[in-house]
Amino acid sequence: MQQEKTAYIFSGKAKDVYEKSIDTLLFEFTDRVTAFDGKKKSECHEKGEITCKVAEYWFKILENSGIPTHYIECPTSTSMIVKRLDIVPVEVIWRNYVAGSLLRRYEAGDNLIPEDVEPKEGSLIPGGMIDFTTKFEIVDRPVNTDEIISNGWLSKEEIKYIEDLTKRINEIMSHELATSGIILADFKVEYGRTSDGNIVLADEVGTPDGCRFWKKDDFDNGVISSLDKDVFRKNNGDLNLAYNELYNKLHNMNM
Repeated sequence: MQQEKTAYIFSGKAKDVYEKSIDTLLFEFTDRVTAFDGKKKSECHEKGEITCKVAEYWFKILENSGIPTHYIECPTSTSMIVKRLDIVPVEVIWRNYVAGSLLRRYEAGDNLIPEDVEPKEGSLIPGGMIDFTTKFEIVDRPVNTDEIISNGWLSKEEIKYIEDLTKRINEIMSHELATSGIILADFKVEYGRTSDGNIVLADEVGTPDGCRFWKKDDFDNGVISSLDKDVFRKNNGDLNLAYNELYNKLHNMNM
């Protein structure tokens, strides 16, 4: 039975958002898939159900580990009820390996890669690193902490809190994946403020839309095999098969 919705608010790249109550929203995860700031679009069968279940899986693990989130419940296989937040206009990226925009920015002359790390896809970043981009702009762009503070998006103390929280999220997810045969190469998260001003994890977390997951066996043999949206970005295989393989691996971890 389809979940009753109230007022439609907007559609994001992969989710439709509804007002559930004055304090809650309902996310409807869709089969839409986009890349390159929406320039490439398609649909992937069962993607909405997979991403919803994977996000729920990680929200529950993180909540049980003391990470505050906006997750409430999933009333259907493709919908999630969450607390309504004032979203911080900054996306946070945690990187364990060199990949994606970090490498592209290096090639364009913006050298953020640590000196002791080889600037090629798949290079390990010891200890990891954090990166920030804008949100709600037409095209997201890298942003430093000085600009974040000067725009009033976050205080210095709030940035430190988010950095520590994101590092902890990485530790929890990496620990959970340690025996799964999956490498967490990087991921992005968003945060928002509750009505009383507390910062909590928002949007979704741990899905193949917002993470890079690599097969460990292939990686150990010098090959990067993605179980995430890079399959779609790079036209490198069947996205439906990749998402289902990731889901099945997580499911075998008592999802």
